[in-house]
Amino acid sequence: MERQIGDTLVDLVDRHRVVTTRDAERAGVRGDALRAACAAGTLVRVRVDAYTTARLWAQLDGAGRHRLRVLAAARRLRAPVFSHDSAAALWRLPRIGPWPDVVHVSIPHGVGNRSSAGVRRHATPGPVTHLATVDGVRTTGVARTVVDVSRTWPFAAALVGADHALHAGWTTARRLDAELEAAGRGRGVWHARRVVDAASAASESVGESLSRARMIELGLPLPELQHPVEDADGLVGRVDFWWADLGLVGEFDGRLKYRADGVRDARAPEERVWAEKRREDRLRALGLRVVRWTWDTALDPARLGAALAAVGLHPR
Repeated sequence: MERQIGDTLVDLVDRHRVVTTRDAERAGVRGDALRAACAAGTLVRVRVDAYTTARLWAQLDGAGRHRLRVLAAARRLRAPVFSHDSAAALWRLPRIGPWPDVVHVSIPHGVGNRSSAGVRRHATPGPVTHLATVDGVRTTGVARTVVDVSRTWPFAAALVGADHALHAGWTTARRLDAELEAAGRGRGVWHARRVVDAASAASESVGESLSRARMIELGLPLPELQHPVEDADGLVGRVDFWWADLGLVGEFDGRLKYRADGVRDARAPEERVWAEKRREDRLRALGLRVVRWTWDTALDPARLGAALAAVGLHPR
């Protein structure tokens, strides 16, 4: 009997991704069986009265787990519009740092705007417009989401999200400006303006965006992005960062490279390392200097600042 109950719960989760007490009762499984399954390690409690299988939970990263919390909240809230961090998770915007346990929704100002356990409500001056449906739930559009998180996330994290949305073609600089204009003079708008002004569709990875954010925070001269470099044999490649006046190339080494035509490089790691060495030799043969850094350095502003200062980049 216990095995049958367990199979029923797993089947429910396979169909709905999250299961509530009401779902279980409709399938003939009592609520105490859900709690017993959690105690046995078969299910995991996602949020109030919402569960998923431990197997599925273990397969998800932080963004995926937050999306499950959103799906669970959508089952209980009345006509929710997910926004801010939750909308960012739904749109698959990258995030620097952990995803929150609470879900975020936007509602018109004065309409029961008090947050509750597991739900952070954001009041807006008027109706929430430019909505979309993602994963079956209503959420703010990409541009509105980028502006919202740019008002609340740290600068570097927000710039990563804004760059990604622009590079993917999900929104435009004009659309971001329009959303900022609609936000008026609310809290965090100045912070969001700084992010939107700095955002670029040319940034091709989270690591590159994070690195550029650090450069901005440190007040360093900003580089040209994705600059093509050629020698007598043709195109050497597009370098991540280019300071023409210093003859300096900057490369973020995220251990996953792209070919000169922008296609993801599927070669074996040792082949990529050898190709990268030959590429760097060609750059140096042109009289260029090359500075490289990894995630550990990009995540630490002081370390990145020291690495760039060593090759002549100093605050303006």
